[in-house]
Amino acid sequence: MMMRRGILATRDELRSLRAKTTRKPFDAIYSRLQKRCALILESSPVTEQQWRAIWEQGGWGAALRAARIAQGRIWDLLIAHHIDTNRAYRDRAIEELKDLTRWKSWTDPSHNHLPADVCTAEAAAAAVVALDWLWEDLSEADRLRVLQAVRSKAIEPYHKAIQKKAWWYTSCNNWNAVVNAGCGLAGLALGDEEPRAEEAFLLARRGLNQFFAALGREGGWDEGIGYWGYAMRYLVLFAQACSRLADDQRIFHARGMDATGLFAVYFSPCGQAVSFGDNATVPLFGALYLLVKQFGQRDLTWWLDTYSFHHDVSTTDLAAAGLALLFRPADADAARRPNLAPVKVFHQIGWAAVADTWPRPSLYVAAKTGDLAANHSHRDMNSIQLQVDGEILLADPGSPKYTREYSSKSRGEFYEVQARAHNTIIVADRDHELDAQGRILEAQSAQNYRWIACGADNACGENVQFVRHVVMIVEAKSSQGRMVIVLDELNSGVPETAQVLWHTGGAIKLNERKKTGTITGQRSTLNFALSSHSKAKATTGTHEPSPGRVDNILKLSAGVLGPTIFVSVFSREPIRRKIELKETSSSTDIKVDGVHLVFKARKHNLVLDKVEVK
Repeated sequence: MMMRRGILATRDELRSLRAKTTRKPFDAIYSRLQKRCALILESSPVTEQQWRAIWEQGGWGAALRAARIAQGRIWDLLIAHHIDTNRAYRDRAIEELKDLTRWKSWTDPSHNHLPADVCTAEAAAAAVVALDWLWEDLSEADRLRVLQAVRSKAIEPYHKAIQKKAWWYTSCNNWNAVVNAGCGLAGLALGDEEPRAEEAFLLARRGLNQFFAALGREGGWDEGIGYWGYAMRYLVLFAQACSRLADDQRIFHARGMDATGLFAVYFSPCGQAVSFGDNATVPLFGALYLLVKQFGQRDLTWWLDTYSFHHDVSTTDLAAAGLALLFRPADADAARRPNLAPVKVFHQIGWAAVADTWPRPSLYVAAKTGDLAANHSHRDMNSIQLQVDGEILLADPGSPKYTREYSSKSRGEFYEVQARAHNTIIVADRDHELDAQGRILEAQSAQNYRWIACGADNACGENVQFVRHVVMIVEAKSSQGRMVIVLDELNSGVPETAQVLWHTGGAIKLNERKKTGTITGQRSTLNFALSSHSKAKATTGTHEPSPGRVDNILKLSAGVLGPTIFVSVFSREPIRRKIELKETSSSTDIKVDGVHLVFKARKHNLVLDKVEVK
């Protein structure tokens, strides 16, 4: 029995990588790969006995994590072995592969109601690529055992899941991309001689239509950059296999693929994840160089080159250095100064990124509106995060540790998911409405300011309108951010109490009478001032969502009825004068420390009309 060979690369192509390793930046990438492989040899192999023990102790996703570790180890070991022959690397890869094929099932017990899941996909991809790169080193009996494992633990469960109408097949989330791409890759590899495998490949191609319907032309992804990266990694690997084995370029040519690589770049300033929802991690995957290879994106090359290889190596990562050596074009030209927009809006998902300058913003704001019912989303309409000199001082709480409860209908009871845990407004202590559909209403950039306006739809309740304006003041000569002014328009049809909430991991010092103070982080400090035309009270509080994690909270509370304005100013320099807030029927003026903003009234919300900076 045979399989299609050269799924991601032939063995000769792997050997040819040796010529790259003497050149920059490949020499540094290869050095990391060698260090990682040496550490893997010192660690114990991944076995079913290990992950089942973790599962029995309550470890959610134990099999998935084990499959991911095994895949990363096998692929990196084999790439390193082909570059510079090392039988220890090869033998350890064979051992990890044999352990993987011995598992009773490739479905994580956390998802045992499903015949196939993301664990199935990750294990299947690991096995077929490993078999391709080890074919001549394995006995016929060993090859047959791997093929049988792929057939019985991936291809058939995948078919069964689709027959049972598994939710992920037609969903618009990361599972759709990962399961269809991973199992589709396995089907493509075996499809020459096995009709069931070929059918799985065709089903996978069809199933991915739902993913691309949600991706859209801008390339944004409302599950956040962590899950975007997870989905995109498997998608581009599958696209590469389709291109090589079936001469099928449709995935690479799908709507949004030419733009999507920059989504993660805009929401990881200074290499730090400033994302929303669950899994706020920076997806620095070597496989993403395939987008560079396909579309020649110099800004993406810069981002991957700059941030991928400056953290400690680990034995539990996915294959990053190995795939980077394989997929980064030798002639890729990284932008010295990336051509990134100071205000970037992803309209389809309702996210925006605002920076004083690139490539390393000294002042940066991320804002989120969009669909609160999106997968892995929190109830965080019109929430923002603020980074100062590479440190997030107005922060998102992230997500708690994944457990059965967090993955159940009880998810909304977790603090981190609720609106009160985010940098937004809540009214009458209500959580944000799950069916709310916010959007970015306005966006402008000029030499001395950046401005976005965010609409919250009905997030704060049926009788409440909420529009948030974020204005970043920038020094025209230096392009350095000076301050961020947040003007919140709130209009309530009934008398209620509203709270403007600001969250930080830093220390808050508040003068309650003046409503001014500082937020002090590990490296940076923000000065703040708060104001409202209503009688408002400024207070602080703390919350400990889990042991060792402290959320410090700054609150501005006021009774509201009809139109109400709240102003929050965050400045790098001390704020020496009180905020001047003046309202008429046609305009709203804000003056603070030499900055004068004029907003004109329009039918539904204010619009920034004038910015004066002294």
